[in-house]
Amino acid sequence: MEKKTTSAVTVGFLTGLVLVVLALVVYFTKLYLEKWGQYLGLGIFMAAIIWAVINHGKETNHSAGFGTLFGFGFKTVAVVICIMVIYTALSGYLFPDVKEAIIENSRAEALKQPNVSEADVEQGLQMFAKNYTMFIIMIILFWYLVLGVIASLIGAAVTKKIPQSPFENSFKP
Repeated sequence: MEKKTTSAVTVGFLTGLVLVVLALVVYFTKLYLEKWGQYLGLGIFMAAIIWAVINHGKETNHSAGFGTLFGFGFKTVAVVICIMVIYTALSGYLFPDVKEAIIENSRAEALKQPNVSEADVEQGLQMFAKNYTMFIIMIILFWYLVLGVIASLIGAAVTKKIPQSPFENSFKP
């Protein structure tokens, strides 16, 4: 009897749930403006994708090739992105104080720049506030896609592979 492998959807769903729980912990501890909190989530995401690809290689007895392993990682990334986009869209409505805090923090950071006028800052922040959810979702899509592809490539590259002979399956009854 052949071993069943864990699907990319299952691994992606579990990884997405872990990231949502982390985001909720960061929110309730009021650490959402801290840079390390954002990097922690991305680090966990990359580690989970690399682990998922390596684990998939083990589950297939190291017979999967680079492309198959990368594809598994990319499918996992796609599921995680879907979960994070849904969470982000909902969190904009559930936690409106985050939007306000991010805008105020951005205002303070922008006004520290020597060659930026207050009018320019206000104009930019008004546009950002108006399209907040769309901007945040675009940022999530970009970074999770880029880092997910990198993690999938790393996972596929470091996973042990045992090449199969082209004649191995041709003589089985």
